[in-house]
Amino acid sequence: MTANRHSDSNGVSRREVIRQGLYGAAGVLAAGALGPRAFGETESSSSASTPVKAKSVIQIFLWGGMSHNDTWDPKPGAGRQFVGDFGKAIQTSVTGLQLSQLFPQLAQQADKFSLIRGMTHGINGHETAAYLMQTGHSRGERLAYPSVGAVFSLLKKEEYEGILPPYVVLTRAAGRFSEEGFLGPKYKPFVTGGDPNRDRFEVEGIIAPGIS
Repeated sequence: MTANRHSDSNGVSRREVIRQGLYGAAGVLAAGALGPRAFGETESSSSASTPVKAKSVIQIFLWGGMSHNDTWDPKPGAGRQFVGDFGKAIQTSVTGLQLSQLFPQLAQQADKFSLIRGMTHGINGHETAAYLMQTGHSRGERLAYPSVGAVFSLLKKEEYEGILPPYVVLTRAAGRFSEEGFLGPKYKPFVTGGDPNRDRFEVEGIIAPGIS
């Protein structure tokens, strides 16, 4: 199968290739935000009862940092030697769902977001695991697969009318797992550059130094 062709010898369309080949971790986001149109379905063929309103996605991907025990998946019964100083769990607005004591405001709005605790993988390397999470495929396969942002750009291209590029990365593209893969440079992310720790954040190539 060649990813840069509209169809193969058996008549498989590009959309079908995307449907079967791209969606892994990316598909969980794309299918939810784009609705039936992402799969070529009509409203009548979809079992969804609520119209999809989301038009944009902000993905916050943390490289290490906070432990799940200290944030989204507290384990108060495990003992302090396992949970550390932030092991206290607080009740949320959803019966039976607890969050870390560090998230009191999120706990009040738990009925407005979805929390997935059952996803896991057996990869120990950060970079390889990140590639899997962003593309839905293991690194080392023949093709370089596109990241979730590139998939969104592809599926929204016909109706996107925004001023900003459809796929923006802050502040540096972190390797192959934030790139466009076999979709080609048209779906490459716009990388802002700059230093977010400065008092005045500047996007490289957009705001000239010295102009306020």
